[in-house]
Amino acid sequence: MLQFILADWSLAAVVTKLIWLGQLALVFHVFRTGRPYWWLLVLFMAPVLGGLVYFFVEILPGLRFSDPTGGWKPQAWRIRDARTRVEENGTVKARLELAALLLAAGQAAAARREAEACVQGVFRDDPVVLAEVARYRLATEDFTAALEVLDRVNAQGDRRLALKLALLRGRALVLAGRQSEAQACLQEAEAGHLGDEPRYCRALSLHLSGRTAEAREIWEEMRRHFRRAGRAWARTERKWFELATARLRETRDRGR
Repeated sequence: MLQFILADWSLAAVVTKLIWLGQLALVFHVFRTGRPYWWLLVLFMAPVLGGLVYFFVEILPGLRFSDPTGGWKPQAWRIRDARTRVEENGTVKARLELAALLLAAGQAAAARREAEACVQGVFRDDPVVLAEVARYRLATEDFTAALEVLDRVNAQGDRRLALKLALLRGRALVLAGRQSEAQACLQEAEAGHLGDEPRYCRALSLHLSGRTAEAREIWEEMRRHFRRAGRAWARTERKWFELATARLRETRDRGR
């Protein structure tokens, strides 16, 4: 390949090689990120036009950043602006927005502190706020504290909140090593069509309890469904597709 790249440095040859390398990179991106396989046909039949379409349709949207006001800003700027809003008004909504941005930036401990600061006054026993606190405690893998706050939540006939609580409790129980209980909670959450997170977590619980073949079957089905699904599903569920792919690779390598 190196000889191919260096063999000819004329303008036409350089452009041809750049197109070829770009096409190769996009093909790799299709496989790596789980895009539908029909993109391969587009890329091979029209390397330049197909590559441009693929970039604008599949890659560029993921490079855009939007803050709560709708503008495009780097992550650090959005966190800074969210901190300013918290300092100015200190509302629960502002704190939870900041917590979400911090978690997305990999700052789980800081996100947890912001969420826990919401549990005061009239929001001390608010079920939605408590569920959010449990979520951020799980992000720091503190399952004991997460279960403690989940025990305080009253869903009050709210079916959607009840399903969210089942998912959070299931995740906490997986970390606690209580796999049978975890699987029951996660199966309940799965029935609520919350996306692939409950399925991924239940498969992980099955794997941790020694039922790896069943876990692999779920992860394989997640991957198949992801490739068949539309772009809206791909945007929201890509994380679980990638985690399922990683788990399949990990269990395959360990089985060798």
